[in-house]
Amino acid sequence: MKKVLIIGYGDIGRRISLKLPGQDFIGVSRSIPADLSNVEFIQLDWINASNFIIPAENISAVVLILKPSSPDKAGYQVGFLDASNRIMSFLNNNISYKQLIIISSTRVYGLDNGRNITEAIKPLPDDDQGRIILDYEKLVTSESKVDPLILRPSGLYDDQNHWMRSHVNSFQGKKYPLHFAEANMFSRDNLSSVIAKYIHEREFAHLSGPLICSDSACMYHEIFSFICPEHSFEDFFIISEKQGKTFNPQKLIDSGLMR
Repeated sequence: MKKVLIIGYGDIGRRISLKLPGQDFIGVSRSIPADLSNVEFIQLDWINASNFIIPAENISAVVLILKPSSPDKAGYQVGFLDASNRIMSFLNNNISYKQLIIISSTRVYGLDNGRNITEAIKPLPDDDQGRIILDYEKLVTSESKVDPLILRPSGLYDDQNHWMRSHVNSFQGKKYPLHFAEANMFSRDNLSSVIAKYIHEREFAHLSGPLICSDSACMYHEIFSFICPEHSFEDFFIISEKQGKTFNPQKLIDSGLMR
């Protein structure tokens, strides 16, 4: 069986490998996570390492889950553009892959791109970080041997450890100011399911290009009432009435990857 190479193996990579116990993976990350029987781990820093030693044979798919080295512009430059330059050069010279999945972000659409955003809307990033992520998408797409699937998730969260619950649990009297009245979210578990299905089921092999991964926008107070039904929303957050961008997940639904 051919292996799946996950570069930037972390929480999402672990979830993917747990969903496909019969699939063999190679997980590359700067630190070695907990052992899983179907994952061969390689500790590697794409920015600072001089030599890359990754088994080149029998790789069917590559998943890129890159992240910034710091939250500022320089950290995004290093984590996305500098790293992907080296990664794509290595992949194209050493590995024959048939699928490439890029994990991006809805941040590429910016805050002024309207509501009900679909994949047909041109990305309009309004900060340096968003522009770098979009440049990262373009770089990898231009260098790839295959047409990649570009997943743009919004507001990734953990079902079991939601940030609102964490805020309540650590609350010391300072309310958190919300910039908008509603949130665009997508669970980490759903994102890993989409990737696992794309890798595992041949009927989806034809899919490529950008795909927004987002639930329909939901009001923060509704999210809070579900996460923390025993508490009052107003006691922990400064409420906003401002509307932001929203995303239309219809293409994701129609693709069948969420079945």
